[in-house]
Amino acid sequence: MRRVVCLVVATTTLAVCGATDDPARGVLRTRLKLEARLTPDEIHRWFDQIGPAIANQKLSVKEGALTRTLNDEQRTAVLGMLTDPGAVYDVGLKTDGKNAWRGIRTGGTSAMSELDAMQTLWIDVDSFEPRRYEFEYSSPGFGDYAYDLAFTP
Repeated sequence: MRRVVCLVVATTTLAVCGATDDPARGVLRTRLKLEARLTPDEIHRWFDQIGPAIANQKLSVKEGALTRTLNDEQRTAVLGMLTDPGAVYDVGLKTDGKNAWRGIRTGGTSAMSELDAMQTLWIDVDSFEPRRYEFEYSSPGFGDYAYDLAFTP
């Protein structure tokens, strides 16, 4: 009888509170909130969590007052760095009010061959969803741009 009562209580608790977070995911989330730079292995584990968080969702970008949904080619341009965790490096943690974001950076393809470019993706450490994309040239004033990102089912 005790086993039945415990099973009912546990089932009810999960139904009311929702499924508990995977312990490894919780440990990773805690690590992402620390200032120390991520190791390549930690970046790989993080990427394993980002993919499922955004799979099969539409990506919209906000540019000033306008919001538009990206097509597959545009989505790849913005999120392409998520396909190769070995090609990115951690640029640290930043907070925006109650949100904590962690940045990853890699080289960007410049429209002008004589200039270098970098692209940065800021990812929410709680939801594992990218929230901001930035493209910057090595010389200021050559068309840097940034998008605020939103995912919807």
